[in-house]
Amino acid sequence: MKKHRLLPLLAALACLVSEAPAKQPGDFPRLLGMNIGKKHYDDPTYQAALAKLDVVILGFYPGWNPRQEADPIGNVLRQLKHLNPAIKIGQYTILNETYDDPTIVPNADVIEAVNGNHWWLLNAAGQKVQWTPKYHTWEINNTEWAPRDAHGDRYPQWRAKRDNRIFFQPHAEFDLWYVDNVMWRPRVTGDWDHDGKNDDRNDPRIQAAYRRGMVSHWAAIRQVHPNLPIMGNTDSDLSAPEFRQKLDGGFIEGWMGKAWSIEQQKDWSAAMILYRTTLSNLPKGAILGVNVAGAENDYRFLRYALASCLLDDGYFSFSEKTVGYSSVTWFDEFDLPLGRARTGPPTSAWQNNAWRRDFDGGIALLNPTDSPVTVEIEPGFHRFRGHQDPAINNGEAAARLTLPKKDGIILVRDR
Repeated sequence: MKKHRLLPLLAALACLVSEAPAKQPGDFPRLLGMNIGKKHYDDPTYQAALAKLDVVILGFYPGWNPRQEADPIGNVLRQLKHLNPAIKIGQYTILNETYDDPTIVPNADVIEAVNGNHWWLLNAAGQKVQWTPKYHTWEINNTEWAPRDAHGDRYPQWRAKRDNRIFFQPHAEFDLWYVDNVMWRPRVTGDWDHDGKNDDRNDPRIQAAYRRGMVSHWAAIRQVHPNLPIMGNTDSDLSAPEFRQKLDGGFIEGWMGKAWSIEQQKDWSAAMILYRTTLSNLPKGAILGVNVAGAENDYRFLRYALASCLLDDGYFSFSEKTVGYSSVTWFDEFDLPLGRARTGPPTSAWQNNAWRRDFDGGIALLNPTDSPVTVEIEPGFHRFRGHQDPAINNGEAAARLTLPKKDGIILVRDR
């Protein structure tokens, strides 16, 4: 093709690019990365991938410094914010369990405090109790029955002060304090109330005390860092009276894609109820991440899970199932400028059992059923042109389309 014939085409492409609106904070699709796995945060390629997200949770440990820098954590945080000034960054912490081996991670200060103040959860035989042996961690007694230290603190208060001193106070670039394992009841049996007998973890008295211990931790966090939002990885919808409206954000781990996912164990409707009820028990505008695990080339599952997330106001979190929380997997759909939602979260199917939500830049359609459904689309929409699944995302106009079972699609508005 001669050069003069290319000029009009190049001009048209430039016009299309210039018309694409830049993503603003809060625009859809909202993307959250759970990246607490491998700690190669100093890798520029990994930093560039992380910076494409709207929210990312990182998992630094005390003393992390692969390049022997003066401020290694701060350097990473500042670089991410240089690449994406709108990104929100959280740091991982955990309350309910800890290591009892100082060689695993730099954790000697925690072990010393827990040993010295008798904060391990013990059973009636006086033995430490364990929920996750694969992580070599042991349970903490975080309740009001545990003893206080010389400063009047129990473990929830001590841990808030310790984590603040190491991570948050020196690094104002953190936007979120992430707390793992916000569970509505204990996962283990132990002598929580120190009466020499094992307590039933299904006892409402024990469950309430367990939840109060977590809430006391959040209160301590707010004392040492009043303006830092707290996000919790919750195993419930936060409807327990101790939890309701007490966190500033949440994370639903394994919402889809795991053998233990609610969508797998129950069904899609149950997954959506959990999603929406959890949002209702958080403050308005809170960040709620819904996490799914899948293969990087399973585009049908990606569309199904992403469209489900887009039916409400949460943040979509995809974890490639072979590497877990150690990568950023990117899909064509993540680049679509959907902008703001034009309609609220739907409460019923739109047409022929298919669900729909409208955005400034397009629409999300979902078939959550076990049978194909066909829907009629009004004029003004087309499939975007993608390279990962071009048979589906082929750029063609959309008028009548059939959605396979448990599949979704995002259509973009005609310009």
